[in-house]
Amino acid sequence: MLALEKIIASFLSFPGFFLILWGIVTIYLFYKKTNLFIRIIALFSIILMIFIFTGLGVKTLVLPLENYYIEDNYQLINKMPIVVLGGGINYNIPGKDGELSKSSLERIVRGYKLQNKLGSLIIYSGGVAVGQTGISEADIAQKWLQEMEVPENKIIKEDRARTTYENGIYVKKWIKNNDIDNIYLVTSAIHMPRSSAVFSNLNIDFIPVISGYSYNHKLSWLDYLPNRSALNANLAALHEWLGLIWYKLNGRI
Repeated sequence: MLALEKIIASFLSFPGFFLILWGIVTIYLFYKKTNLFIRIIALFSIILMIFIFTGLGVKTLVLPLENYYIEDNYQLINKMPIVVLGGGINYNIPGKDGELSKSSLERIVRGYKLQNKLGSLIIYSGGVAVGQTGISEADIAQKWLQEMEVPENKIIKEDRARTTYENGIYVKKWIKNNDIDNIYLVTSAIHMPRSSAVFSNLNIDFIPVISGYSYNHKLSWLDYLPNRSALNANLAALHEWLGLIWYKLNGRI
């Protein structure tokens, strides 16, 4: 009974309900023998939706990115600087200028735990988002770290970077000016392949530190039903794959 409830719920809520609606439209187009090109587009859309809305996309798009690095905990022993890459902020939150997004919060928490263990410098890299004005992500991160009682002299704020490539550029300038050889690089598992490719291309030596994963890596049959978590993870993965292609074409990796 519970399994049946899960199946019904997956198709009565979004994105499953949207899949049903578009399925009805596609059947109608084929029934009316609409223009062949339109029918092909409709059928392709259905197949793409099934892929993006379910664990099929997760296996193909998400897991290869998130399994790219396996973290070596035994390496986390040296007092190297901890570089945390920003993952965005939510602007104009009631009562405050902004707050760290879920992804950014996962990253800074991981960076904070590592800093608390090692006593290293923690560098948060994140500027003002494109299309926004005012406070930078690094400003909010600095306040968060201070609230967590990280000593002020242990916090480095890099508040100019707006992209992963700029993260690498500005961090490289800082480590070069401070004669640093190695860093810990903290970011989400899904973002690590692109960020590590950028840092490697800039000849920055780093140890990857994963802050979080976007989806369950052991898929059950429920994961192959339409669900919002799979949709969100697959969209994030598509962003990363397109980013990797774009960076490769532009010589950034």
